[in-house]
Amino acid sequence: MSAYRLHEVLVSQARPTAGLKHLFLGITLIFFGFVFLSFAYFQILQQFPDWPSIHAEWLGGTSARALWLMLLHLALLLLVLGFVVQEVHKRSLASLLGPRLLVSLDFRRVLRPLVILFTIIFFIPSPEGFEPIPNMASSAWALLLPLSLPLILLQVSAEELVFRGYIQSQLAARFNSPLVWMVAPSLLFGALHYDPVTYGPNAIYLAAWTVLFALAAADLTARSGNLGPALALHFANNVSALMLTSMQDHWDGLALYVLPFGPEAVETIRAMIPVEVLVILCCWLVARIAIRR
Repeated sequence: MSAYRLHEVLVSQARPTAGLKHLFLGITLIFFGFVFLSFAYFQILQQFPDWPSIHAEWLGGTSARALWLMLLHLALLLLVLGFVVQEVHKRSLASLLGPRLLVSLDFRRVLRPLVILFTIIFFIPSPEGFEPIPNMASSAWALLLPLSLPLILLQVSAEELVFRGYIQSQLAARFNSPLVWMVAPSLLFGALHYDPVTYGPNAIYLAAWTVLFALAAADLTARSGNLGPALALHFANNVSALMLTSMQDHWDGLALYVLPFGPEAVETIRAMIPVEVLVILCCWLVARIAIRR
């Protein structure tokens, strides 16, 4: 497809090891390597004197330190991914990003209008029952920014490198159809976000929203030939969700405001999902305009 001609910039790096056996081996090593390092990570955390308190906060993401540790945890995924692409595919981790200058340029080109869009959305009056309430003082929130923003960028970078940089490009080197290299990683991304314990009957709808988000990121990656736009989309979305407005008592440890309900509000959350779908579609369109060449 001509719209995806720049995708070849990433795909060409994957062609020497485009066989499915390499990809399956890589995904297997990533999974078990991440599990092993995660176990070691938690063993270290359990040595902290106040680990019981941290663990309780971790379960709901209700404190800054718990969310920082959760986000830092994704550094282990980057370590495993770097090892796998080097040993299995004879590539560098940086090759999954695309040309460095283009990554930086497209990241900034997409992030700027997305910041404007999310700012506008933030100030749109909310319907009754959805009005955000303050979660912390703005001065305290501002003090969290210097560490929170880099850690959120770390988290989204790890996920984008695995799903769009690695799995998508390896599949595209083997299959021509976007129905394979775009849809398959997006479905996997959504499946990993399926959480019926937390979200109950809404889990399937939220996982479907995640698939839609992943498809938008996959499309932007293929159109631009680098991960810059997808990183900007993911970063803006997660900063909004974690640092601007979160659900009450659920991943709200860094949030300036919280919504007056939590994941247990099934009907309320279900009413929000169409709005969230519209928001991600608007973000995707804004990003596409920003990278149009």
